[in-house]
Amino acid sequence: MPAFDAQQAETALNAYLSLLKNKGAATSIMARRKHFLRHLVTRLEALADRFLTDDDAGYRRAVDQTIANFPSDQQVEIISTAREFYPFWIGDLKMIAKLNAADALSLDNTQLDLRGSLVDMFARMDADHWEKSAPPCLGTYVEHLKQLGMDNAGLDIRERLLSLLLYIIRHAEQTPLAYRAGVDAMLTLFTKDETRNLFTDMAREFFYYWNGYHQGESSAIANAA
Repeated sequence: MPAFDAQQAETALNAYLSLLKNKGAATSIMARRKHFLRHLVTRLEALADRFLTDDDAGYRRAVDQTIANFPSDQQVEIISTAREFYPFWIGDLKMIAKLNAADALSLDNTQLDLRGSLVDMFARMDADHWEKSAPPCLGTYVEHLKQLGMDNAGLDIRERLLSLLLYIIRHAEQTPLAYRAGVDAMLTLFTKDETRNLFTDMAREFFYYWNGYHQGESSAIANAA
């Protein structure tokens, strides 16, 4: 994490917003994200002397503290914005180029079903019997982990959390951007960094199964597993 530099921060902010604009983001989205990022940059400056280190822990701390000042219905978009802004903040030109080439910036609000706490969401998912409707790629993923020797507790928590992820994005167009938005939405439900990191790792691993299934590669993935 670089030491705070006001000019560099302004350059990073303008570069991110410029790329959003070039990709066709609506004016309303541009305004919301600029507003949030101004607050985030201010918080990054306040934490610079104590918490901004060579890893991203200080950035995450600044994001968490900034999000606390915004309404809950904006938090998913804010987390997505913070994730997308991070390579601009640290000046990672390779990652910025990848975002540009892959059209990986979220340009609208993905249709997510996120209402209430983690307990509330599990209750709604169970009431809808969603796990019976989950795509078969989840079962393929869990079975692969079982073959690798993962214990039942590890399998159960992964199946449960990833089922909820799929439930949250079930009404959205099934694209990688929707998947990432769903992951960001799930992160708002956790209170501990350890849990967020665990979920991020499993979601990153499961993505290849999910994406392969939606790209018509489910049989190939099943054979590879």
